[in-house]
Amino acid sequence: MNSIPISATRPTTGIRVAQVVGLTASAYLAGSLGSFSFMSVPALMDAPAPLLAKQWKKIFDIGKVTLPPLALVSGAIFGYLAYREPTDSSSFNLYTAAAILVPSIVPYTIFAMSAVNNKLQDKAASLANASLTDAEVEAGAEGETAHQLLEKWATLNLGRSLLPLIGTLAAGWAIADKFEVLGLGAVLKTGADRMG
Repeated sequence: MNSIPISATRPTTGIRVAQVVGLTASAYLAGSLGSFSFMSVPALMDAPAPLLAKQWKKIFDIGKVTLPPLALVSGAIFGYLAYREPTDSSSFNLYTAAAILVPSIVPYTIFAMSAVNNKLQDKAASLANASLTDAEVEAGAEGETAHQLLEKWATLNLGRSLLPLIGTLAAGWAIADKFEVLGLGAVLKTGADRMG
């Protein structure tokens, strides 16, 4: 009888913990970044410029402290999982992709978003003493308004959120590729024997 085992080996508890923590961290990171563009920015766009700039600065300050370490930890976990896989395995390649994609939010932020981040920080500083409800504070001002800068930032941030999202999907596929039926000893029959 020809059969293909559904699983050859069961991952160790350490590997399973690494898989869960890596996936959870990268998925949380992707969701956090995506939520800035999909939920926070639309709410901020309704605010007067001084309030918008102050609230964006708060989001930025919290994000720059919490999200890069999360990306680096998740990337390191996926790197470890890639190291643990055989080099001829598709899981190795998927984990390696995740290990590169997830922490790449850091260089993406530095190289693709620094200009708009700096302009928004300057805008927040220049509007710090304005009344938070002054809707006309930027009327007739030269250069980009806080609202225009925030629109650019939201688009760039959406692109940034795709990096950990794709990394999460790659790592999830690598994990699912090793899926096993726990303790059932299930086999897939092939050829003429498959009908019993």
